Order: sequence, then C-alpha cells, then structure tokens
Amino acid sequence: MASLDDVVDDLYGGALDDFVARRDAAVRAAKAAKDKATAARIASLRKPTVAAWAVNLLVRDDPSLADALRDLGEGMRDAERSLDGPALRELGKQRRALVSGLVARARRLAAAGGQKLSTAASQEVEQTLTAALADPRVADAVAAGTLTHGTEHVGFGSADASPEGERAGVVPESGTSPARSRSEGTGATRGAGTRPGVRAGGRPGAAASSAARADRGDDAPGTSDDAAASSDDAAGSGGGRTRPSSTTSAKAAAEGRERARRAQEAERLRHRHEHAVAAREAAEADLDRARTRHEDVATAEQAAVATLEDAEREQQDAYAAEQQLVEALADVRRRLADARAALPRADEALVAARTRARDQEKAVRAAARELERATKAAERARDQEQRAADALP
Repeated sequence: MASLDDVVDDLYGGALDDFVARRDAAVRAAKAAKDKATAARIASLRKPTVAAWAVNLLVRDDPSLADALRDLGEGMRDAERSLDGPALRELGKQRRALVSGLVARARRLAAAGGQKLSTAASQEVEQTLTAALADPRVADAVAAGTLTHGTEHVGFGSADASPEGERAGVVPESGTSPARSRSEGTGATRGAGTRPGVRAGGRPGAAASSAARADRGDDAPGTSDDAAASSDDAAGSGGGRTRPSSTTSAKAAAEGRERARRAQEAERLRHRHEHAVAAREAAEADLDRARTRHEDVATAEQAAVATLEDAEREQQDAYAAEQQLVEALADVRRRLADARAALPRADEALVAARTRARDQEKAVRAAARELERATKAAERARDQEQRAADALP
C-alpha cells in the first residue's frame, strides 16, 4: 500500500475531475490493508477548488516558484517596515508582473489538464498569489502544493510570519481537515489564523489605536501632557534626591511632549501611507481584473467576428453556387425547349426519309426484276442464235 504522503501527492497533483474517485480508491486500499487510521486521514482530504488546483499545478510545474514568492514577499515586507517608497514602487511593479504572468500560466496549465479557468477562478488565483506574497504562512501553504481553497489577504501592509503549522488552505501533515481560509481574521490574511488588530512588527492594538486616532484627526495632546507629568512625578520621587529646578523640569516636559508629538505624527503618517499603499494595490488589482475581463471580451469579440466572417463567406459561397445552379438550369431549360421545338421537324424529316427509303427500296426491287427479265431475254436470244448457227449448212 502507498504511504499517506504518496496518496496526498497523487491526489493533489492529478486531474481534478476524478479526485473523489481516486480518493475513495485510496481509502478502500487502506482499509484492505487494515490501516484504519490512514483510511480516515485519506477520507478527510478535501477536493480542491478549481482555483486552488490551478495554484497547486503552478507550484508542481515550477518548484522554484515558492522561493520566488518568499523572496519577493520578504523584500516587500522589509521595504514596508523601512518605509522605503522607491523600493515599494519597484517591488510593486515586480509583484504585478509576477502575479499576472503566473495567472496566465495557471490558465494554460488548467486548460492542459482539461479545466477552463473562469474569470472568478482567475481572480481567486490572483488573490491567493497576492496573499502568498503578503503572508509567509500562505506562501508555505502554496509551496506545499496541496491547497484546497483560495486565500485572500485583506487589510494594510503585510502579515508577520507565524510558527510552523498555522497554514491556510493546505492539507496538514496529520491528515486532519484543512483550515478554512476565509473563516478567520480581519486586517490580515483570511484563513491564516492571524489575530485581528496586530500590525506587522508591532504590538497588539497599536495599529487599531493609531488608526482610530487618525480617523478622528486627533493627535491626542493630552497624552504628551500625561507623559510629561508622569516623568515629573518619577523625577521627584527619588526619596531624598535633589529636585531639579522648575526650568529644567519644564524643558524636560517640553522635550517629552515634542517626542510624543513626533511619535504620534510618525504613526499618523505611517497609517496614512498604509492606507495609500492599500488603496493603490486595490486600484491596481481592479485594473488587472478589468484588463483580464477586457482581454476575455476582446478574445470573445474576435472569435465572434471570425465566426461571423466565416458565416458570411459561407453565405456568399452558397449564393454563388445557387446562382450557378440557376444559370445551369436556365441553360438546360433553353436547350430542352429548343429540342422540343426541333422534335416535330425531326419527326417530319424522319418520316420523309423513311418514305424515300421505301421508294428507293421499291425502285431497287423493280430494277432487279427488270434486270432479271433482261438477263433471261438475253439468254434466250443467245440460245436462239446458237440454234440458228447450228442449223446453217
């Protein structure tokens, strides 16, 4: 009997139409081998969606694709953390080129496997690849080549890596049912198990609080005052140490407020940048989808135009053939009419010829009789001449 890994590889690397039949056959084989645990694990394997199956085909067709996704995703996360605008723009171009090229290749591979990717399935492939670039967990799931459903990254920026085993839409090694990619998470990769409200490289709740402040347009001036007051209390609670002068305390408080203001301003600008990056990526995704739909419509239009041109050519050929037949029929009818008109004359000529032939035949017979009579008369004359000659003395 084949191992569980071999069965998983065969199921998720084979044709999509007979997935269930091959899975059931593997379950029966495991039960026949008295391996109930493996049979249960195989029976729990879910049939992938068309989009997930197409992504699996991509990874299995090019094993280096997983490393390319990881490398580009890591570069984008580094650029986001350092707020490197030029690098983000360049990496964004690379991401769009890579994803669009992979979607086109997925269509070709799916067509070769007997499946046609619809527009919705192509969008799901695009979303899954984009999520793999944004979230290392999704990249690991894609690299496994056993996705059962698509994955979508929502929110701003990229997601942090999580411990091994938190995978979205991938068949676990234990054979249990895969996690649902769209059931958890808001503000990270859906299905990746990311906690909502945790920013990449930040603490829980920081992104949410900064977003709330940015939405309100409030720089929270009271926060810096509280921080300054706290610093003053802390400075004065030394228990016997000399209390700083009021000028030094005021200067320290002002510096504290300035630092807090700058930190809040940086947080607000970072949040605004994340909004802008997300809006740009969403617009680019919409543009890519619109281009895909336009290409599909243009292809369909070209096919319809070609079909129409073929039909028009066939119609013209049919009209030409009909005209030729009509002309040929008219010619046949003219010749038939001429033949019918000539038929009485031909009949009269035939009758006259027959009459002349009979007359000639009669004349020949009469001449034959006359010849016969003349021949007999000549013979009698010769006989008489002979007798007369014999009678001479």
